[in-house]
Amino acid sequence: MRIMASAKWRILALARACGYRGNPRIFGVEVPLELIPSKVILGQLDAGSYEAKEARFIRTFLPAGAHVLELGASLGVISSIILGRKPARLISYEAVGALADIARKVVAHNHPDTPWELVHCAIADEGVTVVAFDWSPEYTQGGSVSRTDGGARLRVPASSLSAVIVRHGLPDSAWLVMDIEGMEWELARRQADSLRHFAGIIVECHDVKDGEHAIAHAEVLAEIARAGFVVIARRGQVAVLRRPQDSSLRRHEV
Repeated sequence: MRIMASAKWRILALARACGYRGNPRIFGVEVPLELIPSKVILGQLDAGSYEAKEARFIRTFLPAGAHVLELGASLGVISSIILGRKPARLISYEAVGALADIARKVVAHNHPDTPWELVHCAIADEGVTVVAFDWSPEYTQGGSVSRTDGGARLRVPASSLSAVIVRHGLPDSAWLVMDIEGMEWELARRQADSLRHFAGIIVECHDVKDGEHAIAHAEVLAEIARAGFVVIARRGQVAVLRRPQDSSLRRHEV
C-alpha cells in the first residue's frame, strides 16, 4: 500500500511540475486547487498524508449520527470527513479567519446541502475573550496561541470550552475532535471538567513548552486521559479516547 501511495505521489508531483491543475482528493474529499494556500499543503494532499491518521480514526471510531464539536477546522478537510459520517450536528471552531473562509468553501464544495456551523474563535482559558495568535500561510496550515507578546500576527476572539458547550447545548453523548496546536495541554490541565463532558475524543497531541519545561506529546495525551478517559487507539501523535463506560472497544496501539 505504501509503495503504491509513493508511486502515485511521484506521478502527481511530476504532473504538477508539467502544469497539471486537477483538484487533489483525499479520503473522498475534493479540495479545489485555488483554495490550497501553499505548495507544502498541496504536496501533502497529493501524497494522501494530510491529517491522514486523524481522518482514518474518524472514519473508524466516530459514531454515525453523533453530535460533534471540532476544534481547529483549518482547511475544512477534516470537517468534510466528519460530515461524511452524517453527524446529527457538526460545530467547528477555527481561530484564523483566512482558514475559516477556505474551510467554508471546501465544505460547501463537498457537502453543499449539509447543515454545518463554523465559528471564527479560538479556545482559551476561562474568562479570556481575546487572544494573540501566531499564524503564517508560508509555513503552516494552522496556528497557535502566542506565548510571547512580540511575535503575534493576529488578535482573535476567544472562548473557554465550557462556554462553547453551553452556547451550543452539546449533550454529554457528543464527541470532540481537536487539533489545536498545543492548546490541548492547557485544556487537560485547566478545563478537565469540560473535557469530561464528551463521550469520546479524537485528538492530535503536540509537543509543548510549559514555562521552561518541554512536554512530549505522549505526556500531553496522558494528561487528557487523566481527565477520565481510556485510550482505545493511538498512532503517533493522534489518539482516540472514550469515557470508561463507553470503552468496550478493544484497545489499539500502532
